[in-house]
Amino acid sequence: MARSRLMVKLDAAIAAALNPVEAKCLRAERAGLLARQGQLEAAMAVIDELATQLAWQPSTPLRAWLALAEGLHGYYSALGRDARVSIEQAYDLARGQAPLQRLHALAAAWLANMAFANGDMPRMAALTREAFDIALPAHHGARARAALVAGYAYHFSSDNARAQPWYEASRRHAIAEGDETHLSALMHNQAWMRASQARLTLLFETAGSAATQGDAVRHALMGAESIGHYDAGVGTASLGSLVPMLRAQVLTAQGQWAEALALFENYFDAALSDGLTRMAPCLLADRAWCEWHSGQPRKAKALAAAAEMALAQPCDIDDRATAAARLAQVCAALGDAAAAQRHRASALTHHAAHREQQQRIMALLDQALVGLDPARV
Repeated sequence: MARSRLMVKLDAAIAAALNPVEAKCLRAERAGLLARQGQLEAAMAVIDELATQLAWQPSTPLRAWLALAEGLHGYYSALGRDARVSIEQAYDLARGQAPLQRLHALAAAWLANMAFANGDMPRMAALTREAFDIALPAHHGARARAALVAGYAYHFSSDNARAQPWYEASRRHAIAEGDETHLSALMHNQAWMRASQARLTLLFETAGSAATQGDAVRHALMGAESIGHYDAGVGTASLGSLVPMLRAQVLTAQGQWAEALALFENYFDAALSDGLTRMAPCLLADRAWCEWHSGQPRKAKALAAAAEMALAQPCDIDDRATAAARLAQVCAALGDAAAAQRHRASALTHHAAHREQQQRIMALLDQALVGLDPARV
């Protein structure tokens, strides 16, 4: 399998570096790419080697690039929210340093990505704008990541029309960078959001036609399958349980119980290890629904109880709404009308809160990105 164009570019730049510090910074950047590709052991070997050298010969540029690599390694090990600390260090070290302008923009874009994941939407919007303002036209990596955050945030807010130009900007810069791994991330984000919207529509929207809802679910499944094929083609191995869990959720929505259960059984534990613990209530509720339809009411009841316990842990509002709506269906099927009513009321409350959150995010983005044309960023 051919190496990515970005990897080839980095190898050539390392070989042509004018001094040892420049070469080490490029090697740290290369380690970050290895981490994003899922080559975590190889990435950590380089990080450890460079950290040892840094202890003997301190260097602010190397410390900054190494911090970014460490953060990316942590993030792609388990979607680690604690990875933010290392990337914050890279951001702080690079900020205001002209030789590290590209790193400053790149770290800002990654911090915007993580701010969205952590629910800090004002900071997400501000850092996305900062990344665009700092990045030079040739800083394709930073611009690709910042545009992806903008596109995903608009998509999350159900403004698909406004999301698409930002997705296209992200794709354009990733192609210019030769970063196939980013193109995979772009496909992942779009597929997850399409699936999430399709599931919310099925669970909460009664006005749409069954055909329209079915089309949305089919498109979500096609997206899940296409990213699996793409990742296999380009050699991306990071967070390998995400696509099977995405497919399992979409197959549940399609009523393909056996196929969904097989994926849940084979990948659920790995998904938790890969950082999907905040989605555990959704996954467990879907498994319960599949088990009930497969003639296993005992398993369905046990999984529903596990899903309800998981709701006591941190969970995003939209996922909380989805899990509660599914639990209402499971409890109704099991004959527990009181529990079904309780979960349905919770689902409606959280769905309304999610709608309010969507409006806030759109307002923040509109304000932060004013004057920026995604076709020209």
